[in-house]
Amino acid sequence: MSAIVFDNYKTWLDEQKIPKGQKKALLAGLDLFAKQGYNGTSTAQIAEKAEISQATIFKYFKTKQDLLVAIIQPVLDNFFPKYRDDFLGEFEEFSQLEKAVHFFIHNRYQFVKDNEDAIMIILSESLVNDEIRTMFMKAINDSSNPIVPKVGQILKSTGELRDDLDLPAVIRTIAGQVVLYFMQHRFIGNQNEEKDLKMMEEQIIRAIKK
Repeated sequence: MSAIVFDNYKTWLDEQKIPKGQKKALLAGLDLFAKQGYNGTSTAQIAEKAEISQATIFKYFKTKQDLLVAIIQPVLDNFFPKYRDDFLGEFEEFSQLEKAVHFFIHNRYQFVKDNEDAIMIILSESLVNDEIRTMFMKAINDSSNPIVPKVGQILKSTGELRDDLDLPAVIRTIAGQVVLYFMQHRFIGNQNEEKDLKMMEEQIIRAIKK
């Protein structure tokens, strides 16, 4: 499976036996939500891009919110578990803290950068949309393979973490740094990614290593 979220979504959608108008609405909504944001996109714009009427959109989706959910739900249900499991499978191979942090930062930053549009839709809507936030948190905390405890266990197994640190807080710190740097990349641009990521690694290691 490709690591590109929306490429996989489009492939998945192409295989679904659903009406042509519904499929067109989903693809147009996906493209416009990614480019303009959810609030910056009207159903009229979606209809125009999809070359269908607004009535056709509302035939399949009662509201614009329902259209958004119909786009995000398959991403979180069908693709997120695979991306999570692939990441954890590689991450658990590291037995040294510095190498584990290096992999986490570089691997996850590349993933969010490769999937800017998908990440921006999910993150931005999770901040203001209760339904999307609930879906996102459910995906993260999936009991079949919860990512936060697993990452915490792997970091702790190196034997190099400070004993006084709260593991979830450590993971939030590392992941938060990646997200913040991604937001800088998205809206401001980064002059020297390798230098910045190396500095980020060093700061994190100083803060969490014994």
